[in-house]
This record gives sequence, C-alpha cells and structure tokens, in this order.
Amino acid sequence: MSLPICAFLLPSPHHGHHHPPRPPLAREYTVTLPSDPPFRSLLPPSAIHPPSSTSLLPALWPLRRPSPPFNACTVDLHFALTASPSKDSLSSVASIMTAVSNAAAVQATTGANGGSAMVTFFTTTYSKSMPEQSFSVPLNVLPDGLNQLVQNVLGVEEQNFDFLYKDEYIGTTLFRFLQRRGISCEELLNIEYTPALQAKEGNLLPHDDWVSSVRAPYRNNAELLLTGSYDHCVRLWDGDSCLALGSFHREAVKEVALHPVMPASSKTGRKRTRLDGDFMFASASKDGSVAAWKLDSTNSHMQLLGSIQAHTDGVDSVTIAPGEGQLLATASWDTTVKVFSWEQMMDGDTVPSKKAPLVTFTDHSRPVLCNRFSAAHGAARLYSAGHDGHIKCLDTEEAQLQSQYKGDHPINSIAVKPVGNSAAADLLLSACTDNRARLFDTRQKDVVKTFSGPRQWLYSVTWLWDAQEGDAEHSGGSLFAVASEDATVRVYDLRCTNTALLTLDAMHTDGVLDVTYVGQSIIASGGKDNKTRSFALSKEGLLS
Repeated sequence: MSLPICAFLLPSPHHGHHHPPRPPLAREYTVTLPSDPPFRSLLPPSAIHPPSSTSLLPALWPLRRPSPPFNACTVDLHFALTASPSKDSLSSVASIMTAVSNAAAVQATTGANGGSAMVTFFTTTYSKSMPEQSFSVPLNVLPDGLNQLVQNVLGVEEQNFDFLYKDEYIGTTLFRFLQRRGISCEELLNIEYTPALQAKEGNLLPHDDWVSSVRAPYRNNAELLLTGSYDHCVRLWDGDSCLALGSFHREAVKEVALHPVMPASSKTGRKRTRLDGDFMFASASKDGSVAAWKLDSTNSHMQLLGSIQAHTDGVDSVTIAPGEGQLLATASWDTTVKVFSWEQMMDGDTVPSKKAPLVTFTDHSRPVLCNRFSAAHGAARLYSAGHDGHIKCLDTEEAQLQSQYKGDHPINSIAVKPVGNSAAADLLLSACTDNRARLFDTRQKDVVKTFSGPRQWLYSVTWLWDAQEGDAEHSGGSLFAVASEDATVRVYDLRCTNTALLTLDAMHTDGVLDVTYVGQSIIASGGKDNKTRSFALSKEGLLS
C-alpha cells in the first residue's frame, strides 16, 4: 500500500487512553511524520521519545509515544500546548515543525517500491563534505529529495546538487535507477554529489524575423555574434548593437558557417577595433543559393565574395571543412549533398553562378537538412542527415558512401566531435523530430544512447566542445545542448539519458531554432521569437 508523505498539524482526537495528570491545555495537536531513520535523525530527541515529565519540556505533553518498531510508513506524534507556553517551549515546538517540514521536503515515502537503501555521500568537486556515515534513504526518493537532504546536512540551502553513482547521473527515483542497472537494493551505495549547473544570462538581440542560425566568429566572445535570419539577411552583433548587415539572398537564410582561417591582412598592420580581425563565412538560403562573405573589421562592412546556385531547391545547411577550410558542403531539399572548393565560392560575382560542384552525393531518398565534416578525418569525411532518418558517412575523396547509421525519425541537426584523442572515430549527436537526441559512435552501427526530455521536436544540437579549446570546463567531455520547439534550451551530460542537467525555459518565448557553443562554457541560441540569447554555464562552490 502506497502512503503519501504527511507533515501537518491536526486537532488531536480523543483516543480513549488514560493519561497522567497534566497542566491546563490550550489545544491538542497531532503531527504525522515519516518514520524512516534519516528523517528521525533530523528531529530533536524529544520529538522521537517525548518526555514523561512536564519539567523536561513544559510545552510538549505527550498524549501517546511513537510505537516501536520504527519501520512503519509514518508515526503519529501527539502533543499539546499549555495555555501559557514559555519562549523556550515555543522554540522547541518550532524546531519540531521545522524538522518535520524538512523531512517532508525530502519526499520520505516508501511508496510502491517500499523499503529503503543505505547510502553514503562523497564529493570530489564541492568545498564541503558530508559526514562519514550512512543514511537510510527511501527507494522512491528523487534527485530533488537527495538534494534537500544534502542541503540540510551541510547547511547550504542556496546550493543545488546533482548526484552520480559509479559515474552515471541519477535522474529518476533511486529504485528505478538501481533496477535499470541491475544493482541490489541491499548494497551500500556510495553516491557522489557535485554542484549543479547554473546559467547566467547574456545579451538579448532583437531581430526582424526568426533567427535560424547563430555563430561566434571570435572564440570565447559572446558579445560578438553572427546571425542568419528569415528576413533574408546576415548580421554581426556587438552586444545589442548591429555592427554590420549583409543582404543578398531572396529568401530565408537557413544557416551560416564560419571559415576556420582568418585572412592574413587581419592579423597585422591594422587599426585596432572592437573586432578582433577580419573573418570569412558562408550562408545558405531557402532560395537554393550559397554565398561567401568577408567581414572587414576596419569599417565593419560585409563584403560579398561570391555565390553559387547549384541546387534545385532550398539549402538548409552549409558547413566548411576544418583546418584550412578548403572545402564547403551543402545539404538541400532536392535530396542531394554537394561539395565545392572555397576558391569556387570567391568569384566576386553578385549573381549566383552555375559552377559545378566537385562532388554530388545522391544517397538520401528525402530532403537533406544538415551536414558536418568529420572532426577526426577533416575534409575527407562528411556526415549528412535529414528526413529519411539516416546519417550518411560520405567519402569526399572517393566520392562514395562509406557507411550509414540508420534511424527511424527525421533528423534536423547533427553535431560531431572526435572520440577522445582518437584520430579514427567520431561521436555524432542527432536532433530528431520525435523530441529526442541520439548518440552514435562511428565505431559502432547502432544508436549508443537516446536522450529524452523536450516536449516537442528538436531543431539543433551542439557539443560543448571546439577544436581549439577542447571540451568545456568541468564538462568531463560529455556535455551537449539541444534547442527545441518547446522554447527551451537543454544541457545534457552523456552520463544521464532520461533528464537534462539544466533546462533553460525562460530564455525564449517560442521555438528555438539553433544553439551553438561559443567557448569558455558559453552557449548562444536563436529562435522563432526573433531573438538571439547567450548564457554562461557555471558551477558554484567548486574546489579550487
């Protein structure tokens, strides 16, 4: 039988028992509290073993002691206030009420998964340590309950924590977590606690239409952002001021991609400005064209370098190869993926040319919505995905399909990073229309993990990683972020599949179309509310 947790005051009924003489009473009360040992330990001794003499605790007169053993779901503690309680007596009552409230906050019920588990707590990241003792914790306690227990013991109510067991985050009830991993409830569990992720909001950038793409041209700087919008334009922002605007496309800009190499002229002999040098980038549009641009940092001017119209339908994605940036690839609703040289793009013509691509891949059966070059192999490998739900690995040197990773749901976005220090394998993330993100390891054929949480489909996914910086600080190489139609940005850890470590639900008021990693634990996003937002992730109370 599942009993709800109770922590409340009621006028005490008459139980028909004989009681010793007692002073005049103003009113009698009953407190129903959890009986589990860790919650009893939160109460003063008098609450568990009420005194038999009013001289010990004048304000509390026991009508009935809690009945041992203490393994029932709840224990009724009956007491009464004297007509004129002293200040110390009222303080004792307040301490019991506070303790009972704390016990309630820890969600101490036995529920359908009756019973408890013995746990100890340790940390390698937080500045305060839990006592070296074991706690009896209900099996259906949630992470919020563990959080409040640790907060109460450490006396840090403002600090939130996440919990891991053997390097996996606990995101459900303790019972479900143990059951899924095949761990006996009889084991002593050594649970790690670590400061929870927090987010500090940055600038809000208003646009005239949906923001489909956002990138940071200067690493670690979220003050300067490049955006593509449904109003057909690309923009460079400095804080909340638009520094430069590029207008060329006839329809919505779907994605912008930064060239990895800055022109030599931007590095020396230039007047110093807020902009840290010139940079180049490409934009893709629903009108089927792809354009190459250069930002002149001296006069904050966007120069069109050239454009190509090689697709027969809209281009949703453009990506530039890492390293020297010699190749550019596009993914289109015409079901093809095309590869061009960067030199092809820079013809200086404002009229889109019909230049033939170096390679055209026709391996998809439905519209292709995203593509990314390999982080491990560079320009030699290209990943693409779309409405058919499959991720294709394309060999750009041999112009052939090398392998594919099958899925059942359309994919709106993919993100790529190398497997550790491996030069031979990539980790792929996909953002799908079934509201889930999926992890692939290119050394395997099947999905490695599936991540749930968003209430509507995903538009974008990004690793908290870049080639220069590596992984975000304190991320352990396992953090990524997704953008959803439900107006949220969620940050996940590979070690927790059923819930996000952080959900940002106040940044946007409509679907979030893109999310990108800026560097130094900063993320930027853009969406249907015509806004671009940025936020910095942090953990407070970390060991120095």
